[in-house]
Amino acid sequence: MTTADIPAGLALCRAARWNQTPNDWQFFLNIAPAGALVAEAGGVVIGTVATVPYGAFTWISMVLVDPGSRGRGVGRLLLERGLALVPDDVTARLDATPAGEPLYRTLGFAGEHGLARWFIDAASHAGALAQAGYGRPLSRGDWPHILQMDRHVFGASRQPLLERMAADAPEYACALDTNGRIRAYLFGRHGHVRDQLGPLVADTRESAQLLLHSCLAAHPDRNFFIDAPDRADGWGDVLSTLGFAIERPFLRMRRGSLAAAENPAVVYAVTGPEFG
Repeated sequence: MTTADIPAGLALCRAARWNQTPNDWQFFLNIAPAGALVAEAGGVVIGTVATVPYGAFTWISMVLVDPGSRGRGVGRLLLERGLALVPDDVTARLDATPAGEPLYRTLGFAGEHGLARWFIDAASHAGALAQAGYGRPLSRGDWPHILQMDRHVFGASRQPLLERMAADAPEYACALDTNGRIRAYLFGRHGHVRDQLGPLVADTRESAQLLLHSCLAAHPDRNFFIDAPDRADGWGDVLSTLGFAIERPFLRMRRGSLAAAENPAVVYAVTGPEFG
């Protein structure tokens, strides 16, 4: 894939009703110039796959096939070619839709844990959250601590991704702290359908709720997605109370073992299926 293919990638996103923007595609090309592939038929792009190398593991995403070309093995071919870019000693990970999960299992992927995409429209949160004000914008001095925390949480460094998100959507890059100690942090990005909030990492459910509440209140005119791991601590009830509803499930999967596992106990929203 090259920059010239981005419009074709976006067309596939629109056909699938996915949320990605030109900036998302450009990130894939910047972070791994040879890591995104297209499938063509008659000179027309009919499918895509992207890979994001995080060191200990590589993220597989953007497996898209034109609706008119489905059922012909294009998706499997793209996945096989994408996986061939992953070094033998590196684990491949992804977030699977229910439709894609059977194919991933035939290629050796196993489930890690479930997630759900939640959505909220401006009309659902504009009035009730008007008084919140708990978070604050990230400062330059926060970055060393947040990057250290995030490496421990995610199991690898994703500094270029977080820095890009903070630059593109600074209004969502925020933190909650007490006496100078960061208790929670949040990033977000702009999307075609809705803006996406995540990652959201917090020491407690209450900290996560306060920071998310604050972000929603600061942007009462915006519609959002948030992809939340399945949790047993009532986080889904918190999202429901805030006005979110579930759109669809995902399953986080991997092929291979993780030397440094992520720490899901403090993750209240992931970045999204594109990035992990």
